[in-house]
Amino acid sequence: MKPIKWMACFLAVLCVAALLVAPVAHAEDNTPQPKIPLTAEEEAFIREHPVIRLGVDPTFVPYEFIDTDGEYKGIAADYIALICEKTGLLMEVKKGLTWTEAYEKAVNGELDVLPCVAQTAERERYFLFSDTYFSFQRAVFINEDTKDIKSFSDLSGQTVAVQLNSSHHSYMKQFTDIKLSVYPTVEAGLRAVSNGTEIAFIGNFATSSYLAKSLGISNLKYVPIDEGTVDPAQSLHFAVRKDWPELVSIINKALASITTQQKTEIQNKWINVEGAVDFGYVLRIIGIAVGTLLAVLLVSYFWIIRLRKEVAMRKQAQEESTQAKEEAIAANQVKSLFLARMSHEIRTPLNAILGMAYLIKKTELTSTQGMYLDKLTQASRNMLGTINDILDFSKIEAGKITIEKVSFDLDKTLQRIISIESVRVEEQGIELVVEKNPDVPSMFLGDPLRIEQVLLNLINNAVKFTESGSVRVVITAEETQAAECVITFVVKDTGIGMTQEQIDHLFIAFDQGDSSISRRFGGSGLGLSIVKSLTELMGGEVSVASEKGVGSVFTVRLPLTVDLPQEAQKRSCASLECFKKMRAVVLFRVEPMRQQLEDCLRSFGLQYELVETEQAMLAKLDASYSTEDKGYDLVMIDYTTPQNNGIAFFQKLKTERRMKSTSKSILFVPMMREDLFDELESAGIDIGITKPIIPSVLYNGIIEILNIKPKEEKRALNSKQRIAPHPYRLLLVEDNKTNQFIAKSILEQAGFVMIVTSDGEEGYQYFAAHQQEIDLILMDLHMPVMDGYTSSDLIRKIDQDVPIVAMTADAISGVEELCQSHGIRNYVSKPFEPDQLIETLISLLGGKTPKILPDEEKMPEETEQVVDFADGIKRMGGSKELYLRVLQSFAAESAGVADQLKEALAAGDFERGEQIVHKMKGSAGSIGAKKLHAVSLELQQSLKDKNSSAIPPQIAAFYDRLDKTLIALQEFEEQNK
Repeated sequence: MKPIKWMACFLAVLCVAALLVAPVAHAEDNTPQPKIPLTAEEEAFIREHPVIRLGVDPTFVPYEFIDTDGEYKGIAADYIALICEKTGLLMEVKKGLTWTEAYEKAVNGELDVLPCVAQTAERERYFLFSDTYFSFQRAVFINEDTKDIKSFSDLSGQTVAVQLNSSHHSYMKQFTDIKLSVYPTVEAGLRAVSNGTEIAFIGNFATSSYLAKSLGISNLKYVPIDEGTVDPAQSLHFAVRKDWPELVSIINKALASITTQQKTEIQNKWINVEGAVDFGYVLRIIGIAVGTLLAVLLVSYFWIIRLRKEVAMRKQAQEESTQAKEEAIAANQVKSLFLARMSHEIRTPLNAILGMAYLIKKTELTSTQGMYLDKLTQASRNMLGTINDILDFSKIEAGKITIEKVSFDLDKTLQRIISIESVRVEEQGIELVVEKNPDVPSMFLGDPLRIEQVLLNLINNAVKFTESGSVRVVITAEETQAAECVITFVVKDTGIGMTQEQIDHLFIAFDQGDSSISRRFGGSGLGLSIVKSLTELMGGEVSVASEKGVGSVFTVRLPLTVDLPQEAQKRSCASLECFKKMRAVVLFRVEPMRQQLEDCLRSFGLQYELVETEQAMLAKLDASYSTEDKGYDLVMIDYTTPQNNGIAFFQKLKTERRMKSTSKSILFVPMMREDLFDELESAGIDIGITKPIIPSVLYNGIIEILNIKPKEEKRALNSKQRIAPHPYRLLLVEDNKTNQFIAKSILEQAGFVMIVTSDGEEGYQYFAAHQQEIDLILMDLHMPVMDGYTSSDLIRKIDQDVPIVAMTADAISGVEELCQSHGIRNYVSKPFEPDQLIETLISLLGGKTPKILPDEEKMPEETEQVVDFADGIKRMGGSKELYLRVLQSFAAESAGVADQLKEALAAGDFERGEQIVHKMKGSAGSIGAKKLHAVSLELQQSLKDKNSSAIPPQIAAFYDRLDKTLIALQEFEEQNK
């Protein structure tokens, strides 16, 4: 009976409470709110704006939220109801939006009011704020296992979580010693602290506590932010669009008219539901009647039921979130695998192109062929840059991109950019002008590849959208300290321009303003996004100004450190005393290059006279020729300025003897007219310089034709490819035949001895058999039969010290770490720079003694043992007579081998050729002709693979070794008759 009595008692109490509360509720519900006095302007505003659009946070419990029944509720909702009743305003909540979406729409003017926000300096840029109508307190939420955070000051140097675009986010930005990790929702931030991903979460105390309980998170504790020192109590306001000050005035009047009793009722309704221990509140309610207290208990009972439903919904949402996270991780893994495969498949043929181009450069070439080859190399690198753009974007997303700080020459960077862009500029039929102020230093400490990437993207973008006119690049410097300066790169075009709306979306990845731009001009939309990210990573900033139909101006400001020793050396070379005694006459009409040329000549200290017509040039030369002075040392002519062309005008000057024989001539050649360089020598022109003019290129050209190079410059110009100090033996493990040929050719030219195997298993077996001969291993990672990782693991079991250098086209993050875990301590990415590869190998092997010294590896030709007769006799059971008969048989069989092999190869019958060489290999091994056996083995493999590039030199070596073997056999027979 006791349970029945208890239930009866409880119901009686509830009834009494209901009777006590009913009159109060009835009075509250039926008391009309008095209208507040408004001005004529305010009344007009209400008539002109019948509906006020509200943007709310659907999860900001209990301040404002969208309940399970789809209704907008909370503290702010109750205040809005009072305001509407007192003013006649109609406020409508736009549902279906997250807080981030609602905030962005309010910033963009798509919503009128945010009714429940804190006032921050950042938000004041977009909104007008009402008076405070409610205050709350921030707190630091930490895991209960965290022992070292006891106050807000303990967060210094730590990374803490905050909700994206919340007032807490804005507030925490002022503490520069605390790093921020942003989350889209409060729930996500609390979960991150609960599972140990984050150390702390900064949030609203009431909201965060409520949500933690709703989510079933019980392992958190909080540290209040000291109100008197760091974080004053926060306040809630109505944030109103900037152009509606009348609405702010109306809201403030309505808020001022709300009574203390009404405010208390709203607070008690939402904040005290949890029954949190608040001694101030306890003291205030001591005098309240028992009936009112019971009424609160009744409300609490129904609120608990609601909370249980909320918890169930939150748990379901948490499960869905976990599933979505797992799906996102799986999708990211697929993306990483795709990037790895794409990178590998494209980089492999690029490696072949760049490697072959490098080898061709080592041959005799005409100047035009050399320039075409340079264009091929630059275009290949440009394609590689596109691949790197995609990979860089992935790295930027993951926060794994790094910025180097090395010495580099800005002028050389500009030269590379001009060379790359020249083809596109010529195709567009526009002009590319590069103006670098002579006062701007050339030698800096920074990341030249990233700077080149930024400028290439900007210039390429400008060229792409400019169908006529020009693209102008201006470089200036602003010194901030002794060695520190800010370099400004301005890229200005006369292209299609942009609207403000397009500018607002400009730096968003994969966004090109509108779909018509992508269809018309192509491109991925990644370039400018990468520009912004890289610029900011280097500590700089990028801005843009544009006018539709007129053009655009992009400005990049980068803080750079001047490399003072290198800059001083370069400046001393540029300010040669002999320049001050030299005279130049220049025929150049086109602006702004003309002004840039003047600046360069002036900075060199040259005496110059600049004319714009052929007649003026002839007059200057005739006047100089008729006087007793030494005339002009330099005659410079722009190819496009004379009526015919610059070459024809130079020929005229030579034919008519208008120039002195001692004068040196320079022709300024238009971009993409490399064919003109073949005509320079026949026209008697000393040197051609491609436009646009780079100061250092012009300077180098002048000192070259005048033969006054500084010693430092001569050493730099005459430097040769690095050669290995010893003939180290390298084992190349690579399945791609083209890559085999390129690596073998490049490294043999550098003095290395190369052994080539075609997969990981073959490489391991060769190393196991010749461990005492191999100084270093070059290992490809992706091969058939056995990959490079497995092969390296096997090699490390028998040798922990031999250097293994990975050569792979994989360029995604994580490859280097994976290599380290397999004992591969060095890494070279394909396509590799040949000189850089050689330098890397020499540095790894420098100072070490080769495992096989030169005198051990190869005896002088006159003492070389062509056939090991003792070994051959041993193979015949020690019978010298039997060995001599075998030698006679070998000589008879070998007499026609050379002719048979030539016939087979002439007919393209590689299989027949392989059979001939295979037979010779076996016979040579039987008689002790080890050298012939080794050569036959290599040739047989090449014939089997049909490796047309490797066969010719191997056949020559085979014939040579066969001839020497037959001669040695004949001499041995004569000695043993």
